[in-house]
Amino acid sequence: MKLNLKQIKSITQGAAYITADESGIQFHRFNEAEETYYKSTSHSTKTFSTSGIQMVFKTDADKLSMKANVSVASTRKFFSFDIYINGELSGEFKNYKHEEMHLPYSLQECELGDFSWEMPMKEGEKTLRIVFPFGSKPTISEISLENATFIEPVKRSKTMLMYGDSITHGYDALNPSRAYAVQLAHALDAEAINKAIGGEVFRSELSAIKNDINPDYITVAYGTNDWSKRTKEAAESDCRGFYENLRKNYPDAKIFAITPIWRGDMDNETKFGKFSDAIKMIHTVCEEIGGITVIDGFEFVPAKEEFFADLRLHPTNEGFDLYAASLLREIEKYI
Repeated sequence: MKLNLKQIKSITQGAAYITADESGIQFHRFNEAEETYYKSTSHSTKTFSTSGIQMVFKTDADKLSMKANVSVASTRKFFSFDIYINGELSGEFKNYKHEEMHLPYSLQECELGDFSWEMPMKEGEKTLRIVFPFGSKPTISEISLENATFIEPVKRSKTMLMYGDSITHGYDALNPSRAYAVQLAHALDAEAINKAIGGEVFRSELSAIKNDINPDYITVAYGTNDWSKRTKEAAESDCRGFYENLRKNYPDAKIFAITPIWRGDMDNETKFGKFSDAIKMIHTVCEEIGGITVIDGFEFVPAKEEFFADLRLHPTNEGFDLYAASLLREIEKYI
C-alpha cells in the first residue's frame, strides 16, 4: 500500500499544514502567516524543519518503506526518523552512526540528499509512531506499507503549542524522539505543534499570530538567547507582549513559562546583565500578567559536560531524558 496525500494527512500530528508538489510532500509546523513573518528575520530556513512532527497509526503491514529528500533547515546536519512499534524504538532511518558521534558532535558533517529506506516488521496489527527529524527539511516522495490491509490514525486526547529556542527545537538529540518537547507531549497524550527556533528570543509579533487550534497547554521556553544577545529593556518588553498575546489568543489554555537551563558561560555578564537577571525577568513579567505558571528549569539538566552535545548548552539524548522527566513532574502538579 503506497500512502496517498489524504492518508498521510490523516496520520500526521504536529503539522500546521501539509503541502505537495512534483518533488513530494512537505510538512509545515508554522502556519502561513508565521512563515511570512519569519521571512523578515534570519531564521526563515529553520521554520521548514520538522521538529515535533510525527505519524501515528495502526496497521497490519509487514514492511515499512520510505523515500525522501532531506535538505538543510538548520546548522545541524545529522538527522533521524525514529520508528516506534507498540511503544518501543524499533528502527531509525538516519544519516549517521551512533558510535561515530563523539562529544562534541553538534556540528558534525553528515550527508544530506536523497534517501531510501525499508524496515521489515512482524506480522499482525501494530501501532507505529514515526518521529520526524528536528533540524532538517524532509520532502517525502513515497511511504509504503507492504501487505497492509488497513491504516488507522491514532488520535491524541489533548492539543498543545510549544514555543522556545534551540532547546525546545530539539538541539542536539541524536534521536528526535528523545528531545524534551517530544517526550513531554507524548507523556501528556497531546498533539503538539512545535514553534521553537534555534537561536530565538521572545518575539511578541510571533505570539500575536493566532493558530487555528484551541490548545489545552502552551509551553514557552525563551530567555537564554535574550540574555546573551539583547538588552534587558528590549527583552522585557517582548517578553511581556509575548505572554499578553498568548493570554488573549488562548484564554482557556494552561500556560507554562519554563526558565532557562544551565549553560557553560552563565558566569559571564552581558549587556542584559547576569544570567540570573533573565530568570528573574520571566518570573516578574509572568506574575504581573497573571494566569501563567512559571517553572524553574535551571537544574533540569546537571551542569556536566557529558549531558551536552556541545559541552556547554545543547543537551544530548541523556540530557533531554532528565529535562523531560523533571518538567513532566512539575507540569503534572498543575493539570
